[in-house]
Parts: sequence; C-alpha cells; structure tokens
Amino acid sequence: MSTPDDADTNGEEYGEAEVNDRGRLTIPKPLRDDLGIEGGTAFTVVREGNTIRLVRQLPELQTVSTGRSREEWGDDAFRDAGPTTFGEN
Repeated sequence: MSTPDDADTNGEEYGEAEVNDRGRLTIPKPLRDDLGIEGGTAFTVVREGNTIRLVRQLPELQTVSTGRSREEWGDDAFRDAGPTTFGEN
C-alpha cells in the first residue's frame, strides 16, 4: 500500500478518469484504496502549466485530554520520551 511518504511519483498508472458534464472527476477506486481516500476528503487543486495536481488537505488536529491537570500527571507525563520524541539536542 502506498503512503503519503511515497510522495515521489513512481509513475504507476491507475487507469483513466473523465470529467462528467457536471465537472466531477472520479478517482479510480484502486488509487483511493491505496491512499486511504474516503468520501469527504478535501483537496487543493493546483494548476502547473497544463497539469492539474490534487493535494490532500490535512485534517485539523484535535486536543485529546484525560482530564488530568499537569500537577496530577506529575512525573508520569513524557517519562522516558527521549530523543525519539524530541530529537537530538
């Protein structure tokens, strides 16, 4: 399965797509499946000369909380997170 990290185009073709009379374009199902594109996925449409590029918009991030305050977390928060989380210093 392809992932967004595979941004380097490998030239794999997924068939043809045709714009209908209402201006809609259907992305071939195998490509939608490979990229995890579902109904409601938003794209920015970019024109590059005679080429059209669709760029998936990232969803808004949500803050998730257990309801514990910083004081309640104490030493439990980010214990041993180390360079994997915060990078090398």
